Amino acid sequence: MKLLKSLGAILLAAGLGYGGPATAMPAGNAPQAEGGLVIQVRGCHGDPQRHHVPQFGRTEWHAHRRPDCRPIRVRPPVQVRDCHREVRRHFLPRYGNVPHRHVGPNCRVRVFSRFDPHRPRPPSCIQIGPIRYCEY
Repeated sequence: MKLLKSLGAILLAAGLGYGGPATAMPAGNAPQAEGGLVIQVRGCHGDPQRHHVPQFGRTEWHAHRRPDCRPIRVRPPVQVRDCHREVRRHFLPRYGNVPHRHVGPNCRVRVFSRFDPHRPRPPSCIQIGPIRYCEY
């Protein structure tokens, strides 16, 4: 039994010690720097994304060219504006999470606030659950 354990340990050590020639274990399709070092990237994506790119040295909008995964600067994607005419409550960068609607051809924001009986008559009001909101 001791001979079998010793033989197993020797074979295991021999297997771990020999990794084979470097050409037998390629790095795959990983991009490489000028010195031949493999660079870690966040995946080779074809759609525009914004994150740090080591080749540019900073965070940029980019996509990767196939098949060599080279990064290419691209313009940021155009954001579609949510120009809703009915009153909705969601986050707006300038106002916060408020009930509002958009008016006019340029989608100006009209914020609705809680109904105040002491203020002059509001132009339009809406009931959301038990709370009444008015456009002041």
